[in-house]
Amino acid sequence: MRVCIYCRVSTQDQNVDQQANFCKDWAKLHGHEVIWTVKDKESGRKDLFKREKFNKIIKTINGTADPKDRYNFLDNCDAVLVFKIDRITRNWYDQNEIENSFANSRINLLSAHEPIDLHSATGRMLFRLFSNLATYEVENMLERQAPGIADAKAKGKFKGRPKGSKNKK
Repeated sequence: MRVCIYCRVSTQDQNVDQQANFCKDWAKLHGHEVIWTVKDKESGRKDLFKREKFNKIIKTINGTADPKDRYNFLDNCDAVLVFKIDRITRNWYDQNEIENSFANSRINLLSAHEPIDLHSATGRMLFRLFSNLATYEVENMLERQAPGIADAKAKGKFKGRPKGSKNKK
């Protein structure tokens, strides 16, 4: 099987190469040929349509991409391989779009860590389960942090960067 690897990290400071290397080794171990790697540095909580690279994958798979703005290498792919499902999205609302795009395409979605197959009922259920767990994990963490952050702000001790700031602490 010919695969395109999609790797994502949440910030510009993180290293996406670890995922790419793991996926290349996984693909080789499973007899797949890697024909392209897409590396993304965008939050998985960000709306799918605002994440340029993965959105371009979805539009190419759906056949809705502008001909001059599509990933032509997907024409030669049988699957998109991800490190884990949480690398695709951590947004409740994007899960159906992603599932429908791959389920209605000749291109499969593979995960190096989860057994998914969007062309079967069990595979779709597992995709939804892992996607939901990833989204829940992030939202639950943020809910747990909120009272502590609010308390620190009230005491003038909050050390986080100002919202929208791109400067490191």
